[in-house]
Amino acid sequence: MLTNLLRLLPQLLRQAGDSEEAREQAVFAAWAAAVGSQIRHITNPVKLERKTLVVAVPDTTWKGQLHKIRGQALFRLNSILGVPTVTSIEFVINPDLIPEPQTTPPAVTFTAPDQQTLSLREKADRIPDPETRDLFLRAAGKCLERRAR
Repeated sequence: MLTNLLRLLPQLLRQAGDSEEAREQAVFAAWAAAVGSQIRHITNPVKLERKTLVVAVPDTTWKGQLHKIRGQALFRLNSILGVPTVTSIEFVINPDLIPEPQTTPPAVTFTAPDQQTLSLREKADRIPDPETRDLFLRAAGKCLERRAR
């Protein structure tokens, strides 16, 4: 299922047009797939500034190690996105921005997309395909829900 969602990212980016928030969230989702589970658990994408992805790392050792593979990560990231959305990756040391690993899966709660995505509704209405629009709104709703916590 994750693979199917990742395949939709290029289409979502095209449909979102110039929405910086949609682009950033697509890059964050692609980051997790591009770097794999081990690196994903010790990093956290913080923001997308123009075409530079800022990623939090726990310490200088990890920053140095990840700096060595950033070209590979950048290639994988843009391959998943289908377009060169990110041209550079900047690693910043900030362990406080890296979520603690979950020992048990978090409870999944569903909040209606309309409640979570009111600010994106206007842009989402421009997406002609109803399935893609619904997927976009659900993903955006979950993102907004995480940010609210």
